[in-house]
Amino acid sequence: MQPFQILSSSLLCASCASLDASEPAAPGASLAPVAVTAEPALPTAQGSTQETQPVSPAGAGSAPDWLGREQRGAPYARAKAESLAVLIPREPTRAEADARARRAFGALKPGEQKEVLEWFDFECKNLGTFQSGLLRYVLDGEERDPKEWPDLAPLAWFDPELHAPAQPIPREPLEAGAAEVAAVRNQILSAAGSRALDGGWTYDYATRGLVRLPNEPDLERMFQNGLLGMPPNWDLAEALVERALDDGSLVKTFQAFAHAYTDRWGGVYPGVTLFDAHASNTQLEMPDVDTLGLVHEALDDWSTWKSVVPPNQHESLYGKIAELFAQVHRHRGLRTNLARAYLCGTTELRDSYQHNLDNFHALWESASSDPAQLAARLPDPEGWYDFLQSWADSFASDVEVYHKGLVRRATLDQNSNLVRQKLLWILDQFQAFRRIEKLPPFDGQ
Repeated sequence: MQPFQILSSSLLCASCASLDASEPAAPGASLAPVAVTAEPALPTAQGSTQETQPVSPAGAGSAPDWLGREQRGAPYARAKAESLAVLIPREPTRAEADARARRAFGALKPGEQKEVLEWFDFECKNLGTFQSGLLRYVLDGEERDPKEWPDLAPLAWFDPELHAPAQPIPREPLEAGAAEVAAVRNQILSAAGSRALDGGWTYDYATRGLVRLPNEPDLERMFQNGLLGMPPNWDLAEALVERALDDGSLVKTFQAFAHAYTDRWGGVYPGVTLFDAHASNTQLEMPDVDTLGLVHEALDDWSTWKSVVPPNQHESLYGKIAELFAQVHRHRGLRTNLARAYLCGTTELRDSYQHNLDNFHALWESASSDPAQLAARLPDPEGWYDFLQSWADSFASDVEVYHKGLVRRATLDQNSNLVRQKLLWILDQFQAFRRIEKLPPFDGQ
């Protein structure tokens, strides 16, 4: 199956389709609609609401169950007329709607939560949207079973006896829950940016493989991502796309920067790599064991600098490390953020790439959303700036290309909205909202 046959957002799009196939397209929609399975009709109450004895439309029969709540003793508080004036008629905010959905999901038993998400997964696979087509294309093209990918492992650190024998300060892992560790982690890891989505998979540039994070099986995480409009396994697909975009040309340098960040007293910070530390653009402690370890492993240079590094060699050593980091930072930053824009329309990009979001959607559209095709066009670190600038400049002469990027972004946003609606509909089918609001069960009559 050729990617351009199924993956072009201009050909396969549900941006103007709603859960109800009879719903008219939104103003300004120009893409061809794709039929989607209509929602099962919601139960409708029949009968009169008059104060007299209600009857069925046929003229006979007992009142529907919902009309008998008061007679059955359901506790309905009666408000005075003047108190109604303080109730402002408005739609709930997104935050309020999300909070209500999370309460409803949290009130379900674990088995019910799992059933909701399994149903959600099934429905998302059959939405027939551009986003679901992209997801299916990536996952179906991967031969390796996800269960074969390794779990996240503790970080290794450079051996001071090997890399800084003149100053072999022992390395000691710090407690992950310590306040000072949390402060350093927040300072370093938050500098690159934050993201609303919570992935359970990541791509490791040092091993060129996927890594399963500890939160991957968490049901609440999957539900929260669904509220944000992302179907199950979006994070697995995103990591696979990032892997497809990496040619492995800088693997040795990535392996060097994958070591744990440590301080001058030998403290090892769990979950923080030297790449993370340098990407934070914050003031760093640079013990000899880490600086020398980087040039030893990345360049196999064991003679230019030796511990203890004298002050008159600091500038040359740190300058060389800055060059090494610039290479991997440009390489990884471009590919990580392109992968984020593969399935998501409006999304957060890290490392100050946010202004490239629409450019990246246009880039994906120009490559028919095929990771292999796009990977062949990506630059090396030296050509990074010219690549991004020339792509942005091309829009001045070809506005249609940029417009296709805007359409792709809008299409994925519409698709994400359908995913969210589907999740809320499934919760409603489980009567989860009625449980938290203490309403009598609705029996569908």
